[in-house]
Amino acid sequence: MNPTPDPSRFTLNRRNVLRGIGASITLPFLESLAPRPARAAAAGATPPTRMAFLFMPNGVHPKRWTPEGEGMDWKPSPLLEPLAAHRQDLSILTNLQNALADGGDGHYAKSASWLTGYRVRKTTGRDVDVGGPSIDQAYAATCGHHTRLTSLELGTEPVRKGVDLQVNFTQLYGGHIAWRDRHVPLPAEINPRTAFDRLFRERGENDRQTAEDTRSVLDLTLEQAKTLRGKVSLEDQRRLDEYLETIRALETRIAADIARVASGENLDPSLKPELDKLRDRISAFESAKDPGGQMRHDHTEHARLMLDLIAMAFWSDNTRAATFMFGIDVSSKNFSFLEGVHESHHESSHHSDKEEKLEQYARINLWHMEQYAYLLDRLKSMKEGEGSVLDHSMILFGSSLRNGNAHEWKNLPLVLAGRGGNLRPAGHVVSAKDTPLCNLYLNLLQRGGLTLDRFGDSTGSLSGLG
Repeated sequence: MNPTPDPSRFTLNRRNVLRGIGASITLPFLESLAPRPARAAAAGATPPTRMAFLFMPNGVHPKRWTPEGEGMDWKPSPLLEPLAAHRQDLSILTNLQNALADGGDGHYAKSASWLTGYRVRKTTGRDVDVGGPSIDQAYAATCGHHTRLTSLELGTEPVRKGVDLQVNFTQLYGGHIAWRDRHVPLPAEINPRTAFDRLFRERGENDRQTAEDTRSVLDLTLEQAKTLRGKVSLEDQRRLDEYLETIRALETRIAADIARVASGENLDPSLKPELDKLRDRISAFESAKDPGGQMRHDHTEHARLMLDLIAMAFWSDNTRAATFMFGIDVSSKNFSFLEGVHESHHESSHHSDKEEKLEQYARINLWHMEQYAYLLDRLKSMKEGEGSVLDHSMILFGSSLRNGNAHEWKNLPLVLAGRGGNLRPAGHVVSAKDTPLCNLYLNLLQRGGLTLDRFGDSTGSLSGLG
């Protein structure tokens, strides 16, 4: 029988970590570790609110997105079908627009302003300006001091350099949705190994890699974990074991993914000539210089590794604000790994109402929704307090375009999941036509504890959310 821990023996709190040489694992919520005066409160304490913003470029098949019905009495459209299991956790948002994204060009001025709500300055690169910080950074500025990382920015593709001469815009705009302020973009980390290390490893002097960097972070903290296990209740032991097992599984998947890319297994035959170059860069994979970019054949695994890292970052409270870019704008990433698809998302989005292209467009959209559902599954499986991490999060999925063929910035495709900040999922929320997207952002920030009456071009807090 495991006795009730004696609080006089330790005074750990929610922010304590397991440490090893070069490793640091933030603990999940464990009631046993609260000091006696706080323990009663901890049992009913509300876990922190997290926000994540998942960006899909190029818009959606416009006729297969909007669900039938309103409120909780809604029926999933063909593209929303992968979310059916989460219908009680969702708000499908209709009629929101990003009006200040109008003009400029078809993509860059829209993607760069998706989370800011301001007009983007047309430039070839020397004086980028998106008008203000993105919503994730506005939230991170208020809660980042509580966590190891102020925010987490992840993606799957490197940013393109230079100018798109067709529209005379810097391509930097198409590769960033997170902006610390109006002039400073936050680049998305695209290497799972580096992102994992940022969450769970501690670098030595001058941030140089050490011998310990090649060992599992769990191996480096094993002794402390064993000691801690003897100090907590049986229920907290179960929670701790589940948490550490999840970290081990994720670390193992990342190692396997690196090995797969290194070996050239399942590479597209057209990429075989690049294999020798890739082998020479294996050390770069390990030190996070380059994850292979478009040479990575298993795009699904790459995306899911990144989504798992967001889930772990939230569960461990390493950060409370995150963004993820499924792809950069005007990307040439080929989706031929999907049945019936033989071109890129961008190519298929310029469908000219041709049925063959529309079918490919819809299949690529469906893949993105499947990955979003995957993240919701993971967050819902992570128990926290009386609920799950999803219950304490607000996870927005969307695009800066409606119909990619027309580069539409009205009635954007948006799905909000979770119950963080006392959010109550409202099903299909049909707002007044041309409601500012930033009305939604203002609502989320207010739920996150910010005292604001305006964000971007908002005209008020979005109504219709529970």
